[in-house]
Amino acid sequence: MSLKRYIFSVLLSLTFVSQVIAQNNILDQLPNQSSVLKGYEYTDVITRLSQAPLHDIEGIWQFVDNATTIVIEQFNPDEIAGEQLHLYRIVIIDSNRLSIEPGTIMGYASVTTKENCFDARIFSDGKLNGILSIPKTLTLNLSSDASRLTFNEYKKEIKINLWRLIPYIYRVGVSFNDTRPKGLDGCIKIYPKSTSAPISPRYL
Repeated sequence: MSLKRYIFSVLLSLTFVSQVIAQNNILDQLPNQSSVLKGYEYTDVITRLSQAPLHDIEGIWQFVDNATTIVIEQFNPDEIAGEQLHLYRIVIIDSNRLSIEPGTIMGYASVTTKENCFDARIFSDGKLNGILSIPKTLTLNLSSDASRLTFNEYKKEIKINLWRLIPYIYRVGVSFNDTRPKGLDGCIKIYPKSTSAPISPRYL
């Protein structure tokens, strides 16, 4: 078998494997871009949340870096048949970008076996028409008092090191190291308020 044919067969096999992995993830069966829902004015959301028992992750959250306000609510998608899946929809209530309307779906989250940890797919790219797309994979980590939610991005991909096929003398290695600590990006809960700890630090 020639080298080109060998590489092609490896790429084809890995593509098939990645597609199978994606099909096994419940979040990957949901839409790949946002849509706009009705009923997501701030007062409407407060009224709706106040009338139902909420999971710890449910509620209204605000991003620390840009003050964008979102709501996380449990929902059962029409696209997936079955029993209760413990899925959550993340919807924007107020954005710092004028093109993003209230009610724009920002992404989805699902429970994991780890306590207070959720898998999530967040739409990251904003078009001129306000539609978000290009979902990124993250884990959402809820603080013990349910007052803070951190976003940690990770990548699901299969890498092939073609340099392994080239003699050592021609190999060049380039790497990038980001020393910024993880767990700094995320939200604070603004409804319902946590009673166990203050949202802002207290100074003497």
